[in-house]
Amino acid sequence: METAPIFYLIHEVFRAFRRQLEEQTRGNDLTLPQWRTVTKLGRENGMSQVALASALDTDPMTMSSILKRLTERELVQREPDPQDGRAKIVTLTPEGRALFSQVEGMGVELYKTAIAGMAPAETAALIEGLSRIRDNLSGGDAETKD
Repeated sequence: METAPIFYLIHEVFRAFRRQLEEQTRGNDLTLPQWRTVTKLGRENGMSQVALASALDTDPMTMSSILKRLTERELVQREPDPQDGRAKIVTLTPEGRALFSQVEGMGVELYKTAIAGMAPAETAALIEGLSRIRDNLSGGDAETKD
């Protein structure tokens, strides 16, 4: 069985999705990593910088840089963690929440465009197959990442 076409298609789908998302986020003056950060915080507001970096599969220094830019735009705020004085808890500001509502809708619409024409059973089978591939490659049941 030849598997290379599966991984080639996964790569191509990711590239196409990323290009479309980058075009849409540019209209909000966001980079893709900033969009991912705003989206993650919109879904789970109040995360430590370390947990946020881990959830987005990036290193803490890169996350710090992303948060610095978002803080300058008054989209996020960083407060000391009451449980650990060395850590910072990141939350969206009201402006960040408003932006999250807007960009989340864009992501949903792009997802709908991506799966247009697929029957629900096809979508479910694709999700199941890709989840199995992810789990096989990560050595078990991996936590779903955004």
